[in-house]
Amino acid sequence: MSNVRRWLPAGIVGLALAALACGPQGPAAGSAPPEPVRTPPAATSPAAPTAARPAATVASQATVVRPAPTAIPVPPTVVKPAPTATELPARAPRVIAVDPGHGGTETGAVHTVRGRKADLIEKNVNLAIALDLADDLRAAGYTPVLTRTEDTGVNLPPRDLNGDGVIDNDDDLQARVDIANNAGADLLLSIHNNGAGPARRGTTTYYSQAHPLGAQGKALAGFIQHQFIAGLRGAGYDDVIDEGISDDTPLGKPFGHLFVIGPKTPRVARAAKMPGALGETLFLTNDTEAALLATKAIQQVIALAYARGVDDYFAKFPE
Repeated sequence: MSNVRRWLPAGIVGLALAALACGPQGPAAGSAPPEPVRTPPAATSPAAPTAARPAATVASQATVVRPAPTAIPVPPTVVKPAPTATELPARAPRVIAVDPGHGGTETGAVHTVRGRKADLIEKNVNLAIALDLADDLRAAGYTPVLTRTEDTGVNLPPRDLNGDGVIDNDDDLQARVDIANNAGADLLLSIHNNGAGPARRGTTTYYSQAHPLGAQGKALAGFIQHQFIAGLRGAGYDDVIDEGISDDTPLGKPFGHLFVIGPKTPRVARAAKMPGALGETLFLTNDTEAALLATKAIQQVIALAYARGVDDYFAKFPE
């Protein structure tokens, strides 16, 4: 599978920061085998006719011996060339589940102007990145499956999907896992951005070691994190803080794990059947990083980093 490639402009950080200073921004077919070359039989010279002689002398002539005919050569054995790649059975495209975090009434992190007016909301940034990522994955030959494509929840109409007797946000998360499982996805990418105090910034990617495929999830998180940092620095954010990858247990989630990429717990009726990673790319609550996340170019940088991380993963784990 070809690596994902897309040109993106450099110097994005300078443009974003300048904008921030002015105020918030909202298969080739194989050739046919050659025809066998057949060598024509060698010509045989016809015997010269016996000259008519008087009857008395014919018996005394030596017997005329005709030369044996030359054998016709056997055509060489035709060896059919091995089938080319296009003649081999094609592998079905790998399916990548893409989950834009939050949506609908679940806003996620929010950037505000002077602590009052919201000018950037995580759910919208996550969706924009996910839609760009889906385009990148299709271009690279994958089949993306998105859990949502609009600013809505996923558990619609609302149902008690995890069977705990109540309908809440856990059921919306269960709906996302169920979509990935029902699609037979090979990987699950959960798209998020972070929130904390206004001074906090940095980039990290989470995995769940307790998940049955936790080792693969950790590898996937490592590839994605590497591409996050390379992409952001390549776009001009030279002092981006690399917080590395982390298991989900330090987050203090209910029963110790992130719902979407974690193992089965009392709140998770059906865990994801594939390795997963959750990216927290930048902090919306930090003015500098919010200004970056508001630009389409940085959203595309992040999307491309996810796609390249997927390529890196399958280069390491081709089966």
